[in-house]
Amino acid sequence: MDKADNRFKAYKFFAFLYSYPDDESFFNLLEEFYPFEDKTPLQELKKIPLPELQAEYTRLFVANYGGVPCKPYQSVFGPEKELLGGPAFDTAKFYNLFGLETGNELPDKVSLQLDFMAFLWKLYNETPYRDDKQKLKLLMREFFNKHILWMEKFADCVVMSTDFQPLKELSEKFKDFLKEEKNFWKSI
Repeated sequence: MDKADNRFKAYKFFAFLYSYPDDESFFNLLEEFYPFEDKTPLQELKKIPLPELQAEYTRLFVANYGGVPCKPYQSVFGPEKELLGGPAFDTAKFYNLFGLETGNELPDKVSLQLDFMAFLWKLYNETPYRDDKQKLKLLMREFFNKHILWMEKFADCVVMSTDFQPLKELSEKFKDFLKEEKNFWKSI
């Protein structure tokens, strides 16, 4: 994955994948941004009835008797292991650079961080100025290292915690994508 537009699509796809599936538009958005050749995992995910998928997302990420296995927040996966830790405030500083707000969501939520990275790639794709592109690359590299790398642990958690095979496969693809991105940012 080497083109900026492909990176935009991948970040957007994973932002949607780890968002709550409110309605059937969830599948449309996943399909619109799907960045991989092999569409099998997405086709298999689409076969799962929406109420079952909603229940699984709730169990994995929101509320579960006995505890939520994969709380989708960087602060929970960091050394503090609690909501609204340092990463939440640091992430908010990045959003503030662009005047972005998170509404009722915590800033270090996986879907917001991925969506922000997609936003940065979109800006990168659309700016005609080399200096601005260079500044955006530096900002993206810093954001990736501080606020995206942790998601390898999150993806591992999803793989270990779900019985939904398509979600496991897509989370494995996410881990592969993160490894590619890690190599990309090291090379710059």
